[in-house]
Amino acid sequence: MDTKSSNSKHSTIGNDPATDTQKSYDRFAYVSKAGHFAGLMHGDSATMLKSLPNNVFNVAVTSPPYFWVRDYGYDDQLGHEETVDDYVDALMGVFDEVKRTLHPEGVFFLNIGDTYYSGNGQPHGSDPKCSSRNFFRKKVRPVDVSGWDIPKKSMIGIPWKVAFEMQQRGWTLRSSIIWNRCNAFVEPTARDRPYRQYEFVFMFSKSRFYSFDRSKLVEEDVWNIPIERNRRAKHNAAFPSELVRRCVEVASPPNGHVLDPFVGSGTSVLTSMAHHRNVVGIDMGDDYIDYVQGAIESEGYHSSSWGDLVESLQKPSPLWDEWAGNRQNFRKPGTAKKV
Repeated sequence: MDTKSSNSKHSTIGNDPATDTQKSYDRFAYVSKAGHFAGLMHGDSATMLKSLPNNVFNVAVTSPPYFWVRDYGYDDQLGHEETVDDYVDALMGVFDEVKRTLHPEGVFFLNIGDTYYSGNGQPHGSDPKCSSRNFFRKKVRPVDVSGWDIPKKSMIGIPWKVAFEMQQRGWTLRSSIIWNRCNAFVEPTARDRPYRQYEFVFMFSKSRFYSFDRSKLVEEDVWNIPIERNRRAKHNAAFPSELVRRCVEVASPPNGHVLDPFVGSGTSVLTSMAHHRNVVGIDMGDDYIDYVQGAIESEGYHSSSWGDLVESLQKPSPLWDEWAGNRQNFRKPGTAKKV
């Protein structure tokens, strides 16, 4: 990617030449008056993650680009691979690094949707509700080319292909949460099937035993949360803040550490900040990074050094020991509560 954010008004914010090894416009660190950090990394997620320390994030929560669903406007974007296998491999290159950076008792929430195989060549018309989907009416996607080994009009099953591959790489799949998108878009082309009302939010743990605060669960494995549409950031598929809040609160203590390797319009960053967590987000999109930087600054955060941010990530939350979700505080049914 040709990263040209050096022309941005934020291009040199939050960089310490004494500690940074990346180009000056790749990383941005901010700190609040209360001492909470927010970091942004501008570039390819798999590459950017390699510079973060091991075993630090209590929770990762993200929604990567889906397979040939949208065009985010830059070359070599994840989601535009030639095959499903290539797409899964590209995701694994990111998620292997997520696993390395996740705390040994950490949890990863992955929201991912499916794609249909059409096999009917280039579609026509337009999609007035989402301009980022109109690109595939101007070019032929791999899912539009005939010759696949599944029937036309089939769902590909991408979420489960990703989940199974993550299991092969050592992740424990603890739950397949249904996100019921109560106000989901009507699909005008879906004349002979139900509209897609839900998506998966897979909950993975890095190890068999991990920390988790059940008291913060609002619902069990069906979450009824409306979509939020962020027109200012030109993002029609933004995470709802309520979904992020649930993930963050069940899997990290106050003052804990949150990661989003595909930060998009920044809902995960801003929600984590609002709930007193330190957070790092990564994205390749110039416009998204610039938008999120402005949003962070509007919350009263000021520039800091990347070295200070990393130092903070390497320290556990001061509330870690007493946090109800810390697995050391779990008790088996029938045993006395610790005093």
